[in-house]
Amino acid sequence: MPELLMSNDSRSAVATSQVTQTASVPIRLVFDGGSRGNPGQGYGSYQLTVRGKQEAPRQLEFGDNYTSNQAEYDTLIAALEAIVRCASDPARVQLEILGDSELVIKQITGEYKVKAPHLQQRVRRVHELLGQLGSWTATWHARANSVKAFGH
Repeated sequence: MPELLMSNDSRSAVATSQVTQTASVPIRLVFDGGSRGNPGQGYGSYQLTVRGKQEAPRQLEFGDNYTSNQAEYDTLIAALEAIVRCASDPARVQLEILGDSELVIKQITGEYKVKAPHLQQRVRRVHELLGQLGSWTATWHARANSVKAFGH
């Protein structure tokens, strides 16, 4: 395929572009987590949209003594593990991540440093999982979007 990319024949370039587009699997992931008390009872939800088809939201419970940040990360990790486990070829996945936690989004993109040791291991796990995918982006969205999607 690299030969096609370097070809001067415009038909080859178009064919290669179409193959690349059909070979990829676009997935949108919306996630949210929190705790009832901080720390307290941890919970989270995520929803996947695969090739434009929205799946039902998944709800998670994490137990006691969870901070909101831990719940956000563990929800993201659960969603990423599901994607990697269920994708026939994770390297074809083009993932768009949307979340309302500015901290989590900016830590996984490298814009913020991860200072808390209990979050450092979670960030490492997120990057292990993201490394198995073809590409990914992570974008902060307003809290109202998460409330609309999950009711929390």
